[in-house]
Amino acid sequence: MTVTRPDDEEGVCGAITQVFSLLGKRWSGLIIATLLDGPARFSRIVRLVPGVSERMMSERLSELAAAGLVAREVHEGPPVTVQYRLTPRGEALRPALAELERWGSEQLVEPGATPAAVGAARSGPSRRAGHGAQ
Repeated sequence: MTVTRPDDEEGVCGAITQVFSLLGKRWSGLIIATLLDGPARFSRIVRLVPGVSERMMSERLSELAAAGLVAREVHEGPPVTVQYRLTPRGEALRPALAELERWGSEQLVEPGATPAAVGAARSGPSRRAGHGAQ
């Protein structure tokens, strides 16, 4: 199936280009997948997305917030805490990420491979996109 622009010019649809320019950045999809399980503090997200630096996490969270996918919430203390959560726009990615997880399981993972073996075989971290989605 070829996705074309609405004006029938050859090439990739502008919408899919925008999706991948945002979600195709390293860590962005994994951050969203992590937040599908619910709001989380910065330190928890860093822990659940192994290999990402705090600086890069901060940059990606800012980009996702600017795109309207993630909201940063400050809870007055003491102590003051900051949580990140998906906005309704970010939550709308749940079915797409679940489908990508299904496709990856069928097309990219060898039958019988354990999650640890799959993670070790990849250059990046392994995080289930649809975790928590039913």
